[in-house]
Amino acid sequence: MSADGQGKGHPSSVVRGARWPAVLALAFWGLLGAAGPAAAQDACFDHNGSTMRIIDRGGQFTISYERPRDVLRRAGVRAGTVLAFGRSTDGGFTGTARRFSRHCVGRPLEYEVSGYYEGDYSVVLTGTRPVYERCQPTGRTTFDELFFDYVGEC
Repeated sequence: MSADGQGKGHPSSVVRGARWPAVLALAFWGLLGAAGPAAAQDACFDHNGSTMRIIDRGGQFTISYERPRDVLRRAGVRAGTVLAFGRSTDGGFTGTARRFSRHCVGRPLEYEVSGYYEGDYSVVLTGTRPVYERCQPTGRTTFDELFFDYVGEC
């Protein structure tokens, strides 16, 4: 758990990372308008021990693995593998996330997500997804929260 005590309370047991100053957050996401609407915003975030790249360009966002943790490599995840993509508007996100499994290599489960900024330094995506066991749907669903904490430039 981090010094701010936020890590343990999240369902994904994410350890919260470094603070991202508000001015940097606004500049990064283009909310100040200085870079213009077509300019790409690009930075790295921690997500469950993997380094992720979030790119926001012209109202479209992509979250991809920059350095996936080892367990994900067994599921076929490599640098550049896309975790989520969609539209970014007014400080929020809507789109599709992907869940990877070593039992379904090459066939990630896709589900709808929406997201928002948590404070000045984190991004959160949430959605309900079907539960699969060894690539087979169980008929159940579960709520997912994906947390991304700013770590710096990629």
